[in-house]
Amino acid sequence: MSNYIRFISTASSFLFAFLLTTGLSYSQIPQNTPKPTGPIDLSRTSNVVIFIVIPVVILIIYLIFRRRISKVKKEKNEKMR
Repeated sequence: MSNYIRFISTASSFLFAFLLTTGLSYSQIPQNTPKPTGPIDLSRTSNVVIFIVIPVVILIIYLIFRRRISKVKKEKNEKMR
């Protein structure tokens, strides 16, 4: 019986979250601010830096740290043997 109650509470939580998603996303739109009207203009240097360079740098840093963490875990496992 407790599994059934856990299922009902989980299902109702998901339903509640889905119903609130549209309201929350609509409420996050600021009033009286300029809204984007078209595609990104890549002829401006600031847009290139914001939308291309910074994400690529973040991705490279993530991959380097991921490789380093896996190497450290591998060395730790070898020492434990």
